[in-house]
Amino acid sequence: MNTINRTLQVISIQHELSMNIGLGLQLDKMLDHFMQRAQRRLSLYSINVIYDLDKSANHSSAYLSFPNKKNVQKNWLLTKAQTLFEQHPTNFTEIKTDSYYYYFFIIPEFGVLVLERKHQAIDLMILHALQPLLTKLSISCQACIEHQNLKTEIEARKQAEQQLIQQSLLDPLTGLANRKMFIIKLTETITNTLNNGKFGAVFFIDLDRFKVINDSLGHNIGDQVLKFVGQRFLKFADDNNTIARMGGDEFVLLANNLSNDKDIAKAKATAIAEKLSTQIAKPIYIGENTLSVSISTGISLIPLENPQVQSIEQQVNLIIRNADIAMYSIKHANRNGFNFFNKNLQSLSEQHTQVEKHLKLAIERHELEVNYQPLVDKTGQIFGAEALLRWNNKILGQVSPVQFIPVAEESGLIIEIGKWVLVEACKLHNQLHAENPDTKFKYISVNVSPRQFNQASFVQDVINILEKFNIQGQHIRIEITEGVAMDNIELAIHKIRALREFGIECMLDDFGSGYSSLSYLNKLPLKTIKIDRSFVSNIDSSEYHQVIIHAVQEICRYSQLECIAEGVETQTEFDYLATQGFNAYQGYYFHKPMPVKAFLHSLLL
Repeated sequence: MNTINRTLQVISIQHELSMNIGLGLQLDKMLDHFMQRAQRRLSLYSINVIYDLDKSANHSSAYLSFPNKKNVQKNWLLTKAQTLFEQHPTNFTEIKTDSYYYYFFIIPEFGVLVLERKHQAIDLMILHALQPLLTKLSISCQACIEHQNLKTEIEARKQAEQQLIQQSLLDPLTGLANRKMFIIKLTETITNTLNNGKFGAVFFIDLDRFKVINDSLGHNIGDQVLKFVGQRFLKFADDNNTIARMGGDEFVLLANNLSNDKDIAKAKATAIAEKLSTQIAKPIYIGENTLSVSISTGISLIPLENPQVQSIEQQVNLIIRNADIAMYSIKHANRNGFNFFNKNLQSLSEQHTQVEKHLKLAIERHELEVNYQPLVDKTGQIFGAEALLRWNNKILGQVSPVQFIPVAEESGLIIEIGKWVLVEACKLHNQLHAENPDTKFKYISVNVSPRQFNQASFVQDVINILEKFNIQGQHIRIEITEGVAMDNIELAIHKIRALREFGIECMLDDFGSGYSSLSYLNKLPLKTIKIDRSFVSNIDSSEYHQVIIHAVQEICRYSQLECIAEGVETQTEFDYLATQGFNAYQGYYFHKPMPVKAFLHSLLL
């Protein structure tokens, strides 16, 4: 081949290869294009790009091979490239091994390009002509790498920012949306509802007796329960529903696009509330604990009846508050249910706020009083009494226990109030025995709320108070309800036994009003059960109640339990119960609850 032809060939090669440099900013694609042309024109076996050699010769990201195949000479190539890069030779370096030729081109401040050819060496003239071309290729490679690094950095930053945004909108414990996210979704829903006319609904959900789980089993178990509940709530999350945890044991569900018809929307909201209750009520198994959780749910429809007078932000706050108020109406009634917000509930909420406000100062202002309702035997002789709390406020007047006890329980005030009632009962006991040492009066029973009973210090608190007043355990009895016992029966057994060791017996109040189960009576180390007044009322005309009364009485005889009939109000009721062998009664037929002076007077009659 003459010089002119060789020169034309070199120019042709330079032109064709240079046209495949810098076609984009994706290194893999650029080198693939270049490799395809170089393989055809130069019969290359591979092109190797080795860079970042001033950092680490063995850096995994500093080596690219095209085509992408495992190269058995990779280690020696890296080592040789490192050595040559440090020596900075001005020209290319040729190395022959077996039937392969390797050409090392040093690109200052970048790295080394290695061309691999099989069987036949590359013409020296072509190699010299390729040197500036490969330098251009290396510069393009460097630009691609820097572009990719920048792109990777930006993507990583965006991903981190997105993650932070997501974290700011999610509850870390349950993975549900948090309050902030819920507000955003509710704001969107209100706007859409006003535009398309479709009703939505907010469900404010509170776990019943969750504080009992936290107080009795610890916050770790409580957190696990919240996670289980959160997973069950997730089944309701879709394009039209958003479920969020507002904090503690409070959750909210936002349902969109229920219907253009208000009655249909309300019916659909009712169906959702029922499904929620069913889903959450399934047993939760955590270690050796089998827990049952129910929910109280308040529902507020969207939009408000008169939204034009409120800004969107005001509507958001009002809708959530309305649902919250509706939830508390269930919480204070019987729990485990749902209710829609209505205007009547607003006044109840305001009353609840007033009750809590004044209750905080009730003890300090000496507004609380303990009345005592006698327990009598079949002859009418008083042998004991139940301490019953009463509250008379200067502003609110006489407040029913049905109103203020749930508020005290919810706010935690019940713990201090419960201790105060026990102290008052101890004072009465000492006064009674001081004035009449030969009295046949046996004991005073004191009601204990779920929150008070589940305090870790409850047993010791009771013992400390009795010791302070130098009272033996048999003179004070603790009354608990079925709900308290069944929230955690193992814990209840442990505490009742601990009290019994000190001589303090426990009574089961309102038996039959809650779980209505006879199976656990033999498990609880009780002394007495009190049959709920709902079974006693009109007992002479209800065969069903008669069967229940008879069954309970037989079980008490078998289990050697005392049995007291509560709520006896008529001669007929007393006569029937007497025929069933009852020896202990309580009710208006005998005595109403009375202040201390009246109670002491009744003992003298």
